[in-house]
Amino acid sequence: MMKPSNRTRTSRFAALFCFLAAAVTCVVAQTPPDEGLRWPREMDADGMHVTIYQPQVDQWKQDRLEARAAVTVTRSGGSTPMYGIVSLTARTDVDKESRIVMLENFKVSSVSFPAAKSQESELEHAIRGNLRDWPRTVTLDRLLADMAMTQAEGENESVPVKNDPPKILYSATPAALIMVDGQPVLRALPGTSFQRVINTPATLLYDAAASRYYLDGNSIWMTASTLDGPWTAAPNPPPGLDQAKAQIEETEQKDPHDHSKDPGPPPMTGAPPAVFVSTTPAELLVTRGAPAMSPIPRTKLLYVTNTDNNMFLDVSTQGYYVLLSGRWFRAKSFQGPWTWVPGSQLPQDFAKIPPDSPKGAVLASVPGTEQAREAVIANQIPQTAAVRRTEAKFEVHYDGSPQFRVIEGTSMEYAVNTSSDVIHVGASYYGCHNGVWFVGDAPVGPWVVADTIPAEIYQIPPSSPLFHDRYVYVYGSDPDLVYYGYTPGYLGAYVWDGAVVFGTGWYYSPWVGDYWFGWPWTWGFGFGFGYWGGGWFWRPSGGYWWYHNQWYANRIYSGHWNPQWHPGDAERFHYNTNVYNRWQGNSVVSRAARPEGGAGLARGGQTHDIYAGSDGQVWEHRGNSWYRQGNDGSWSKSQPERGLDEQRQSRSLGESRSNEYRSLGSRVEGGMPHTFSGGFGGGRGGGRR
Repeated sequence: MMKPSNRTRTSRFAALFCFLAAAVTCVVAQTPPDEGLRWPREMDADGMHVTIYQPQVDQWKQDRLEARAAVTVTRSGGSTPMYGIVSLTARTDVDKESRIVMLENFKVSSVSFPAAKSQESELEHAIRGNLRDWPRTVTLDRLLADMAMTQAEGENESVPVKNDPPKILYSATPAALIMVDGQPVLRALPGTSFQRVINTPATLLYDAAASRYYLDGNSIWMTASTLDGPWTAAPNPPPGLDQAKAQIEETEQKDPHDHSKDPGPPPMTGAPPAVFVSTTPAELLVTRGAPAMSPIPRTKLLYVTNTDNNMFLDVSTQGYYVLLSGRWFRAKSFQGPWTWVPGSQLPQDFAKIPPDSPKGAVLASVPGTEQAREAVIANQIPQTAAVRRTEAKFEVHYDGSPQFRVIEGTSMEYAVNTSSDVIHVGASYYGCHNGVWFVGDAPVGPWVVADTIPAEIYQIPPSSPLFHDRYVYVYGSDPDLVYYGYTPGYLGAYVWDGAVVFGTGWYYSPWVGDYWFGWPWTWGFGFGFGYWGGGWFWRPSGGYWWYHNQWYANRIYSGHWNPQWHPGDAERFHYNTNVYNRWQGNSVVSRAARPEGGAGLARGGQTHDIYAGSDGQVWEHRGNSWYRQGNDGSWSKSQPERGLDEQRQSRSLGESRSNEYRSLGSRVEGGMPHTFSGGFGGGRGGGRR
């Protein structure tokens, strides 16, 4: 029998998308970004001085960017600038942690100087001959703002997710939700009198002699005769519980990072919170006492102020609403029953919530708002990496002999008794690990990095637990490297009904043998929007970390198992994870923004507000008016073409976001923040004996 890995098949979802209110009223003091990230840029080229303005996105699909940039060219010794438009294409290398986009395989597709046609050939030659000096880095926030505000073309498919409400529990006192992946499965703990419930992230033990369950609460043990409770603090816990807990922690995979200086979960003080245990998908709403309501200006909505959940009352209909995993549910009271409400059928007042209000973040889940559109745009942008063929390694361990199950609607099969994603396609086996595909001739390998993926893999339906793998792509290859990328679908963020939701909504039955291997969970951990870097994060209601083994919890709640995550991280400012950073050694080519050659920050900063119009003309914004340069070089005050005002707003918005990101990052451990894996939960749960 092949020995299974102790590593969990981690939850497949940690996400990704940046969201900020359209008005962007920054609370944090802003600091300028690095000079290499500011615009416009300038360089010298063949006796000419070229000023390059921020690229304007025309199309960004997969890793290919098409854009245009306004330029001004002044001959050495001259003072009269010539205005032009440079259209360009590039392969994008995206790092969502630093929020930097590097432009590779940079090419100029066309150069136009409408008011200097007689000199256009010479000017084009100077530009094309000095491409090595062109700026090659743009902040992701600038490009996202541009796409969202101007409706530049991208690609995003709408996924037919399930929206059946989970069991929604409510408590007006402190409470915690413990999820068990199906009916409890007990396994003996050698050397103790206890059995362990293996299919849960909590340390949950059963004493058969006393017919009682015991739940680890860090400084106390909670106990009940059934999972349904009631749960109370055990006044005299039986001897051996702490030893059993220590034995469990000893067998779990350890976090390789040093967290000895982290405070860890605080000890429980006062009366213990109520405990709810569910063996089916569930969510927990908690208020600190009876719900306290506060009005939202210019709406007929009230929001609950004494909760970490998004809970609302629509005064006009007396309907209660909650937002869970990006989905809206409605009931006549917080006790339910709850029904799903399509975002497009929400009361109109939800779209009127001020972006800077305490509940402004929910706008990303209200279809038709600028925030929802931005979330959809961001959901198409891939995290990319160049992977070395000879360095990336993949191992698969099974709980017994390999067992496969048919993927509905396809000719493929997937492995069920392993913590790895393995798909049988034709005569080959494909494994997906940390955003990289591998191929082998047998279910145990040997495995090599794949540079082509069968088209059928991209037909996996959402009813399959491996649906997320269809969001990992090969963008190209050479003899040494394969260029990979994954979009947020790999991490659980899907577009539905004009917004981005978390999880497919399907419940996938786990594998339980000697080990528990669970699949991605949509419900159970209060998934909600993060601010920067993407999207979804988990925080237990009330912050009761102690109910989850802290090193084991990271494997359940992070999108893909991320050994850098620690419960204390949620107390600090952290950012979206990059699964490619989990590779050790030289598997992934280290990215570094290259020097810009001769391109530097334009002298005096952005002294002019110049744009490349889609009409082929150059436009400038002066004061409160737009001016268009004619083919004769004259400027005339004109009504702006469609989209120019949005272009101008997007530049300001993108710069504000870039500044704010770096301002926040400078306050975290003396530099840019490190990974916060966020928390898509319930993933390939396992490795538990």
